[in-house]
Amino acid sequence: MGRAGEIKRADLPPGRMHDLNTALHELHRQAGFPSAREIARALGIGHSTVHNLFARARLPQYDQLMAVAGCLALRAPVQHIVDGSQEQALDAVSHRFHSLWQQAKTEDEVRRGWQPAGNAQQIVLHLNTRSRRVLHDLSDTLHLHHTIRALCPDAAMRESAHFGRLLYRLDRDRDDATLRVQTPVPAILGALPVGYARTVAVDRFSWPEAGLEGRSVRFLLDANATKAVSQPGQRSKRVALETPEGIAWWERQACRAGLATIAVRGQQLEPIIARRVARNPTYLPATRFEGTAVVTDPAALQRAVLTGIGRGRAYGLGLLCLSPPETEVPVMAPPASLHAP
Repeated sequence: MGRAGEIKRADLPPGRMHDLNTALHELHRQAGFPSAREIARALGIGHSTVHNLFARARLPQYDQLMAVAGCLALRAPVQHIVDGSQEQALDAVSHRFHSLWQQAKTEDEVRRGWQPAGNAQQIVLHLNTRSRRVLHDLSDTLHLHHTIRALCPDAAMRESAHFGRLLYRLDRDRDDATLRVQTPVPAILGALPVGYARTVAVDRFSWPEAGLEGRSVRFLLDANATKAVSQPGQRSKRVALETPEGIAWWERQACRAGLATIAVRGQQLEPIIARRVARNPTYLPATRFEGTAVVTDPAALQRAVLTGIGRGRAYGLGLLCLSPPETEVPVMAPPASLHAP
């Protein structure tokens, strides 16, 4: 059992990012393990921002890192950091973390410059809505997730920023249902229950090495576009973003994904039931974004397509679908039977 206030470490391979994260946790130990909420109150930022700085396996924002490091340095005994005054200690901490962040940033840029294989298998299943197993899966997101995991049992071992992860989207139209699954490893179609799908189409796409930058594309994304809202004395709760906040959320995600939005339309979907408990089910707000955009960073777009966008990726959210601008993105109505009544 960890000490009170101790924050979990990011799971990082050896490298500059690992060194930076280790140094931050060591400074946190020297400061007496203040909680993320204590640090957040001192800096006037969200506690989840502080927690993610310690626990997420990605390059932190420079200003957030330096603010947290400075806050911890003020709490740590001077002799634990450097011999001298508190001002000298703060200067030493600032210089050290600036240097570590710059080295981690350089390593991250080199890593991002390396292009992974960039391929994945896509499976389109036209489900047999007369099958009891299908009806069971359509009524419970968790059961559907287990069926998809059985279809791709080795996906978890290969899921990473380089190879992608298991993603899916369910579309329904009256008595029809189409399940689109994207996996970084070949699927075992024999794992599907007998009579589960009327037709199955399998395709393996490879990411083109050049020619994407500056091209227009149509996009479609069902996403968990939310923000954290807190009230005094209560835990923060994530709520769906209304338009235009939802559009602003998409534009931030699109920018990170290497897309410059030309036109976008947001449509609120019914919340997805992520966990069924008799008196207290867990709901995931869902929003559909569709429109057109221009590719500005093919490498970033590759990562977004392979790994998904936002939260709720285990529940049919986050799969970014692209098509040429003159082609409609294949989609039917939102999956109503997976949603709350």
